[in-house]
Amino acid sequence: MSEEINKNSLEVECPHCEVENEIKLSSEIKCKECKKSLLGAKYRNILFSAGTIFVLGAGIGSFGDTYLNINRASVKTEYKMMKQCINLYGNYSRVRNNCACAVESMAGIVDAQKARAYGRDWLEDVLRDKYDSCKD
Repeated sequence: MSEEINKNSLEVECPHCEVENEIKLSSEIKCKECKKSLLGAKYRNILFSAGTIFVLGAGIGSFGDTYLNINRASVKTEYKMMKQCINLYGNYSRVRNNCACAVESMAGIVDAQKARAYGRDWLEDVLRDKYDSCKD
């Protein structure tokens, strides 16, 4: 019973007639082009499936988007802040530049949720402080 198992063969049962078939991998698997045996040839192992790559890509993309837009106010909120600043200080070139600086410096402080929660007075106070630090 010391029958040696040939590692270069494969037992396959026919789905039609249920007969066991031994396929000799060393002689029956050959290159499509040159017809030489592929015994002992190295093969590439695919490390990641398409699904894994998709999940990793989505995760990295989501993290990158979150990182780049931390506490960023919406365009609508930024527009309102700019409009409010110009209404407070006047529509002059120097004022518009200072207002743009003030709104830009508020990026880490004011987001759309805080602007809604704290209201117009709070937003105006923050805007005045930032405007004073941006004066030419």
